[in-house]
Amino acid sequence: MTGTAAPSLGDAYVPFADDDPYPLYARARREEPVFFSPALNAWVVTRYEDVRTVLGNPKAYSLATVPDSLAMLSPEAYEELAKTFSEVPVAIREDAVDEARKRVRTPILRAFSGEQAELMRDFVQAQTDLLVDRFEERGHAELMAEFARQLPVRVKAPVLGLDEADIEAFVTGTSDFMELHSVAAQLSVADQVDRARKVVSYQRLLDSYALKRRAEPRDDLFSELVRAMAPGDEPLTTPQRKALVDSMTGLVAAGHFTSTAALGTAVWHLLSHRDQWELLCEKPELVDGAIEELVRYDMPLRGLMRRVTKPVSLSGVALGPGDELMIVYQSANRDESVYAHPDELDIRRTDAAEHFGYGHGSRSCVGADLGRVMLRTALLTLTGRLPGLRLATGHEVRCMPGLHKIVRELRVEW
Repeated sequence: MTGTAAPSLGDAYVPFADDDPYPLYARARREEPVFFSPALNAWVVTRYEDVRTVLGNPKAYSLATVPDSLAMLSPEAYEELAKTFSEVPVAIREDAVDEARKRVRTPILRAFSGEQAELMRDFVQAQTDLLVDRFEERGHAELMAEFARQLPVRVKAPVLGLDEADIEAFVTGTSDFMELHSVAAQLSVADQVDRARKVVSYQRLLDSYALKRRAEPRDDLFSELVRAMAPGDEPLTTPQRKALVDSMTGLVAAGHFTSTAALGTAVWHLLSHRDQWELLCEKPELVDGAIEELVRYDMPLRGLMRRVTKPVSLSGVALGPGDELMIVYQSANRDESVYAHPDELDIRRTDAAEHFGYGHGSRSCVGADLGRVMLRTALLTLTGRLPGLRLATGHEVRCMPGLHKIVRELRVEW
């Protein structure tokens, strides 16, 4: 390699960490749309049609485990996690082998159906207004801590069955869980142990909910999960409690991560493209298209792992059983063969809804309808009540490493 030669795509690719991977993705789509990443030990799939092919054929491309930062934890942190239910959550996976986990999906689909999301619009608005009320008169805020991490948990609280007194514990618990999974390798041993202890405390809270719902079932999703995964009325066994905590952790975290990421990146990019923010302030009727465009432009979920189950070919690359893939939603959503001027944010765009922001086919996001309601309500409320909102002077927006692109802090003023 000469001194001026670009590094290979595989060597240049930094999975889950680059705040702006789009130039590399564009190069990949042009030169090597399916390339091998030594860091992932997997093939990276970047073109729209290839991603669509993978998502549309779950038999040939099964779910695979995402490389998890928990593998980088210190022995001291693992010792803390071992004090409770420390399994990485795998709830609501469609091809899960465990029959109990398959039964969980029915109450989840019912609780987060499009019809239920519509019925929750007024409640979502009330929760959004409650949060904005807390900082509107102050003239400044840190929107991730005060808004984006709060709203998803508060909106889902009645559906899940969270007691009002525990909402803050769930907000901080999911954030601690998020940090442990996303930035473990960047933490000192002492900080890893601290986060691990907080996650243990959070999982014990979830376990208490499982036990209470077994003793006194309610009309909520946690009660449905207990009934689905542990039929009967006998006391819960330790394996049942572990499975329930695992499912509860996964259910709360999955929706929380995605919604928090979407809220943060949407506001960040609108404020960074001032003409688009002002256009939405002037024309709130553009909000539905704006949601689709914002998700397309910088999707909160970077991608997903898949495992090949039979001989296949993607963009001329022959793959065999056991090969693992990283399908990059973010790259597919900026494919120039699908979108005109894909690197431009344009809330008037008419074809943005073709993105993979909420999955595709059988892998469509369970909470997509509620997620759209939350994002719609948040954008209309912020543009309506705080049209002068802007990024704080000197504030540099950075994102957490991880599968979800989550803004660390979003300092704003008005």
